[in-house]
Amino acid sequence: MFLILGALRRLNVPMTTLREGNWRGHAPPPLGRDPEGKTLGILGLGGIGQNLKRKAEAFSMRIIYHSRSKLSEHVAGNAEYVTFEDLLARSDVISINIPLNADTRHLISTREFQQMKDGVVLVNTARGAILDEGALVKALDSGKVASVGLDVYEDEPNIHPGLKANPHAILLPHMGTWSVETQAAMEEKTIANVRRALETGSLRDIVPEQACL
Repeated sequence: MFLILGALRRLNVPMTTLREGNWRGHAPPPLGRDPEGKTLGILGLGGIGQNLKRKAEAFSMRIIYHSRSKLSEHVAGNAEYVTFEDLLARSDVISINIPLNADTRHLISTREFQQMKDGVVLVNTARGAILDEGALVKALDSGKVASVGLDVYEDEPNIHPGLKANPHAILLPHMGTWSVETQAAMEEKTIANVRRALETGSLRDIVPEQACL
């Protein structure tokens, strides 16, 4: 949600100019946009996508989603299930929340960017290689993508130089779980899984893409 808000408001530029002693810069940065009333397309309405949905609704965003299958109304709530192509075409903001596998590598590339609205905002906190970073840089440079918020990269810790050079890219070094509370929850889940495996021979809360490991 931080990346969505920051990318919508294009806060990277003024945060940089302020530290450089230039206040808002000369000329001032382009106006940002408010989240209210914007359509957020969530690609992957699993646990993380559902958590994001609840937060985005607090900012009065309209939610559409695409997952491998339509979810029950109990889970999806007021979020509208759409095709992948409709999500690309209708979203003001797109948030990627799907696993990386052979089917999702470079799922979003040149053709997909062409289907998006002009000035779309894109956020990826899932896996870097779901996005074709070369195509993303071209879309950013052309203005097709107004701004982007990234926490993951194709070849991390290496980052495409075009992303680092673009002032409308908010970049974080894979910090999604970097909090006291989240780290503690991960430790507790790991310990619970070890205990359950020893006591029952089974695990709980299996991440779907790891179930076959």
